[in-house]
Amino acid sequence: MYTVSRTAELTGVPSGTLRKWEQRYGVVVPQRSPGNYRLYDDEAVRRLSVMRSLVEAGWTAQEAARHVTEDVAAAEAEVERPEEPAYEARFETLVSCAQDFDVPQLERLLAEGFADIDVVSVVDDWLLPSMVHLGKAWQRGLVSVAGEHFVTGAVHRRLALTFQSLPPAPSGGPRVVVGLARGSRHEIGVLAFALVLRSRGVAVTYLGGDLPLEAWVGAVRLIQPQAVVLAAPTIEDLPAVREVSNALLPMTEVLLGGAHQDRVEGPVHLGHHAGAAAAALATRLGAVS
Repeated sequence: MYTVSRTAELTGVPSGTLRKWEQRYGVVVPQRSPGNYRLYDDEAVRRLSVMRSLVEAGWTAQEAARHVTEDVAAAEAEVERPEEPAYEARFETLVSCAQDFDVPQLERLLAEGFADIDVVSVVDDWLLPSMVHLGKAWQRGLVSVAGEHFVTGAVHRRLALTFQSLPPAPSGGPRVVVGLARGSRHEIGVLAFALVLRSRGVAVTYLGGDLPLEAWVGAVRLIQPQAVVLAAPTIEDLPAVREVSNALLPMTEVLLGGAHQDRVEGPVHLGHHAGAAAAALATRLGAVS
């Protein structure tokens, strides 16, 4: 549970605006401490963050609030992330690399993309939208399966290298375990999340993809992390994700990302901006970057 000031910090919504949205539009209903102070949970933080994004995208507060209160997941999907011309050019270049198997061009593009010192921006504004753009190109038949694998393999290697090159987290700080459930192999999203966490001073144990239930339980019992982060990138992942979530929830906090996260009850849903969600988690855990 978070105080008004802490909620304002996590969501980027000034405390005065937060109270106005609460009282005028009913976007959130805070609980009360024994001293009658307002307290907000993770779901309230999520709703306020979505509302802020919609308002920043040009929606009126009244219209944004209506969407958030009716269906926060649908409202979150409505949030537009304008693509700057520089990023649009990179998206198209990435598709071109996949079409032509252009190794030098792909290496230059990745070096340029990862040169941004703001890791959250790298992940949310360029890297993951690039992967979505590439996937759409494959769906339209513009890129072959081999071309798509060629690019995603290179991206995965660069992510792993960047992750490994970061300095270790300070001893005694928060620890988070990140990975995918049995049968799930779409690692780029969770690895990008782990990268942002590590860049913010969180000790991350990255377990990779396709991890069986018993391996998850054993690792969490041994490590005893403050939180576990999973993802549900495809519909096929849902049964295994539910299985792991149900097993781990009695042991630690479970957070879930991915395109189909809203179809799994129990874990905290991270939303669809992995970099920002990872940075917010690091802040909440009190990591020192």
